Amino acid sequence: MTTQAKIQGLGEFAHRGFTLKHPDDHVLELLHGGELVARFSQMGATEASLQHECAKHLVKHHGWEGCLWERGKR
Repeated sequence: MTTQAKIQGLGEFAHRGFTLKHPDDHVLELLHGGELVARFSQMGATEASLQHECAKHLVKHHGWEGCLWERGKR
């Protein structure tokens, strides 16, 4: 997966510290700040599933309220 494809797959979450790693030909790992968040089969990983896991991680571990922009900076 190219850098542009990685950013596209993560959407706005790419700007919030999420990255993707390919430890082998069959696995895709979602990381936040270098910490493993989720592991997917490359065949089953979709843009929606990646972004869902990003949002879930931010809500559960960082108290995120679901807003993709900072409040007051529309």
